[in-house]
Amino acid sequence: MVFAIWGRDGTGKSVLADALGRIFCKQGITAIIDTDLTQPTLPARINGKKLSADTSLGKAISGMGADDAAKYLHQHPKVKRLFYAGLTSQDEYLSFELGLDATDAARDFVEHCAVLGDTVLLDMSGQRSDPFVPAALSGADKIIIPIMPNVQGVCWFNAVKPLLEAMNAAGRVLPVAAMADRQHDLSVVEKAADMRFIAALPYVREFRQDGADAGTTPAATRYAKQVQKIFGMLREVKV
Repeated sequence: MVFAIWGRDGTGKSVLADALGRIFCKQGITAIIDTDLTQPTLPARINGKKLSADTSLGKAISGMGADDAAKYLHQHPKVKRLFYAGLTSQDEYLSFELGLDATDAARDFVEHCAVLGDTVLLDMSGQRSDPFVPAALSGADKIIIPIMPNVQGVCWFNAVKPLLEAMNAAGRVLPVAAMADRQHDLSVVEKAADMRFIAALPYVREFRQDGADAGTTPAATRYAKQVQKIFGMLREVKV
C-alpha cells in the first residue's frame, strides 16, 4: 500500500509520517520516502548512521538507478522493519541533477519500493517542483493532507482543489487538522474549505531520533490517539 502525506511546509507532515511509520512497521516492512530534495533529511531521521551520497534519493531519481530501490532504502538502526529514503549528509546541490525524466523516475521508485515492502509512506515536500507529486496524487491509495485550521490553511486547500480533481485524487483525500488547538473552530474551517476533518492533531515536539515517542504530555497522548485513528482508516483500504 502507498500512502502520501502532502501539504504546506510546516504542517507536521514528517512528524506524522514517523508516527505512522512506527505503527505500520509492526505489521510489516515500511518505507518512508522523504521527498524534500533541497536539503539533507536522512541525518535527522536515522541519526548516527554513515550514509554514502551514492545511496541518496537524489541519485536514485536522476538516472542513477531507480530500478534498484533497495540500495536507497536505509534501515533505521533501532526500529525494526522501518526504512527511510531521502538526501544524505553528503548531498549538495551539485550532487545530483534532476532532468525531464525525474517525474517518471520518481514514480518508478515508489512502485519498486511498494514491491519491496508492505507499506510506503510518502513524506511529501511542499514544493511545486517536487517530482514525486504526480506519482503521489495519481497513484497513492490515500492522500493525507494536514491543514492548518486558519485562513492560510483554507486558502491553500481551496487553491489545490482543482489539481486534486484533475488528478482524480479528490476521492482519496483525508483532510487532517494540523496543530489544532482549543481556539480553533474546526467547523468554521470545514465549512470554508467544503471538507470534513477526519482527525485533529495537536502540536507536539518532534519525535526523538532514537525512535522513541513524543513523550507522555497530554498533547502527546491526544496526538497518539489521533494517529491511531488515522492508522485505522488507512488499514481499511483494500488492495
